[in-house]
Amino acid sequence: MNFNVIFQAIVNGLMIGGIYSLIGMSLTIIFGVMKVINFCQGELLMLGMYCTYVLNSKLGMDPFLAIPIVAVIMFLFGVLLQSLLITRSIRDGDDDTNVLFLTAGLGILFSSSMQVIFGTNYRSVESHFANQTVSIAGAALSVNRLISFLILIALTVLLFLFLKKTRIGKQIRATSQNRTGASVCGIQAKLVYACTYGLGAAIAGVAGACLMTYYYVFPNVGSVYGTRSFIVVTIGTLGNIVGGFFGGLVLGCLETLGALVVTSAYKETLVYVCFVIILVVKQRLQAKRRA
Repeated sequence: MNFNVIFQAIVNGLMIGGIYSLIGMSLTIIFGVMKVINFCQGELLMLGMYCTYVLNSKLGMDPFLAIPIVAVIMFLFGVLLQSLLITRSIRDGDDDTNVLFLTAGLGILFSSSMQVIFGTNYRSVESHFANQTVSIAGAALSVNRLISFLILIALTVLLFLFLKKTRIGKQIRATSQNRTGASVCGIQAKLVYACTYGLGAAIAGVAGACLMTYYYVFPNVGSVYGTRSFIVVTIGTLGNIVGGFFGGLVLGCLETLGALVVTSAYKETLVYVCFVIILVVKQRLQAKRRA
């Protein structure tokens, strides 16, 4: 196999993995603080894609320029969703079954609502950089994907600075480590939860806006990327933001390299086989540590 072909596949995998990293980090930050597995995270990405589509079709806004607006809309929507529904379903001492069913039901509601509003047709937008490519060490790369990847890097850095330097970021970290201790110190858990869920929704919205520059949206696209988000956080360890970042890149490279080995028709099978292997290996390693 030609080295240039392999290098091209790795570069493409990193670009695709950037979106997986964003959706993975958005899921893991919610779990890290709230200990809630959000089954509608993929649908939040889908809503971000539709927001980008509306801003482009109605206002003529480039999808990259729409990112700040989409982030604000999704943040406010996440805060509202958390305050009105998710917080009410969380009960101390209970299992998470009610929250799991709630988020799964919300995912169905969101996808069904978009189907009613926009129909089942695939919809796309066009950025100012459409069909433009650059060459990196001999590998051809779409400008849209490159910009999306750079946005991932910038957003990851900003997220770490936010959690490390800001007051609310420190409160989020404190609550994730010990909710009781944080409450004793005067930190309002409900406010932290609302901000955390809003932040997770905003990151998913940004991922959707970036994805719209070279992909299309339809009501069930959330289930596709929602499934991948769970693979990402499993690879990188659920609740670990750094793990979510690198887990997405690993998954992207696994898909593109797998397409070279088993052809694109079977790359999904290869990804899920590797996913099962990772689960088994991690389970055995955890068992050894406990022993």
